[in-house]
Amino acid sequence: MTEQNEVPVANKAEAVGSQAAMQVNVRMQQGEHTGQPLYSNFASVQGGQGIVIMDFGFLDPQTMHTLNRLVRSGEKVPNTVGARMSCRIALSIEAANNLAHQLNQLLQKK
Repeated sequence: MTEQNEVPVANKAEAVGSQAAMQVNVRMQQGEHTGQPLYSNFASVQGGQGIVIMDFGFLDPQTMHTLNRLVRSGEKVPNTVGARMSCRIALSIEAANNLAHQLNQLLQKK
């Protein structure tokens, strides 16, 4: 399976100091272990030195239902809830900015 996206890329040919963005088609092919999609219903983002770390996880739907019920009824909610990590991704700041831009464009259409 090949996926093709238009990705904003800083134009390195431009003069230093004026960074223009251009659209480049990138054809991404699946690697050996990327054939299975991962499902996540929870995400956490942390900053590091020059990188952004994104953890994607899965909270059991029954746990989410129980938490919603506790909140609605005003009962005490546990301080910690267990989730299963689906994937961890470390991105450069530039890649994280590109991802944020693409997500904003996608979500504005919805």
